[in-house]
Amino acid sequence: MATAADVVRIASAEVGYTEGRNNWNKYAPEVGHANNQAWCGTFTDWVLKKAGQTGEPSSIWTPSGLQAYRKAGRAIDRNGPAQAGDLVYFDWQGGTSSQGVDHVGIVTGVRRDGQVETIEGNTSPSNAGSQSNGGGVYRRVRPRSVIAGFGRPAYSSAPPPPPIKPDEAAAFRRYAAAINIRALSKAGTLRQGSRGAGVLALQRSLNLAAGKKLAEDGSFGPATAAAVKDLQRLFRLEVDGIVGPRTREALIFLLARIERGEA
Repeated sequence: MATAADVVRIASAEVGYTEGRNNWNKYAPEVGHANNQAWCGTFTDWVLKKAGQTGEPSSIWTPSGLQAYRKAGRAIDRNGPAQAGDLVYFDWQGGTSSQGVDHVGIVTGVRRDGQVETIEGNTSPSNAGSQSNGGGVYRRVRPRSVIAGFGRPAYSSAPPPPPIKPDEAAAFRRYAAAINIRALSKAGTLRQGSRGAGVLALQRSLNLAAGKKLAEDGSFGPATAAAVKDLQRLFRLEVDGIVGPRTREALIFLLARIERGEA
């Protein structure tokens, strides 16, 4: 089995590679994938194979890759302690469900503000081009808001990548709280049946500040309504499951405590 350092080293050597016509790439034949199609998952499969890391879920179909890591108990949530060598799965719409995933890369590091440093195949060198069909292998820095989750290959134990320090984990929480405060402040009244970015911000905020485990899918269903009612009971508000000004202020109060490092 390989180490995380092996995988990062092999991926780093490929930075700057660009595809041929119609998505042709050198990686597909070596891992038995069809060529002339989107190849971000082909690239990560190739890197793992080249490193000697066998038995991992394939990410050629990116939603099934994240789903497989979650089923195996080797997935990390969007705001969790990612580390070098992890696979990072993206949903550019901001969701965390595996169904919305359409791109994958390899983590090379995590910045103190929580942003994730990556190497990705079939992406663009900047935000100007396609992020999931950009045609090259490039280093990128990604915010947590576009990450659906991480998968952690079962690397050998020597040498392990350095663990996330407690202060860095706390920094991730503060960063996530600040992002959610801004997003939630822009949301109008939300109730069961609502959909969209406002509901997504609500679900993320409830998960972070109230310890819920809601699907972050942007759909205000019964589970989200139940979590809102729990929050309303905590703050002795009217328990109606509707997120109006007072309920939103209560949730922002909890998020602000996290942002200040008080919770």
